[in-house]
Amino acid sequence: MKEEFLKLLETDRKFRYIIMSHLGLTELIEGHKKIFEELKLLHEGQEKLWENANKLWKEVKSLREGQEKLWEEVRSLREGQNKLWAAHNKLWKEVKHLREG
Repeated sequence: MKEEFLKLLETDRKFRYIIMSHLGLTELIEGHKKIFEELKLLHEGQEKLWENANKLWKEVKSLREGQEKLWEEVRSLREGQNKLWAAHNKLWKEVKHLREG
């Protein structure tokens, strides 16, 4: 009887599914399929998150580069302003010298 049962399991697909159903394996397999599908969706979502994170880091890098350029411009403007103040002070000294002279 065991041998006949084992032979039916090996050769008869319908019989195999009936046995699986009675043992609750069909529900277990369906549950595994759902879990694997959910894992697939989670993996896809994670990939999208990584793509967005990489885009954000590129944007941060671009903003940082822009900020560095702005600070260079600020330094340049300060240097120009300092030169103007030096020239301004020199002119006032000349005016003072001319008034005294």
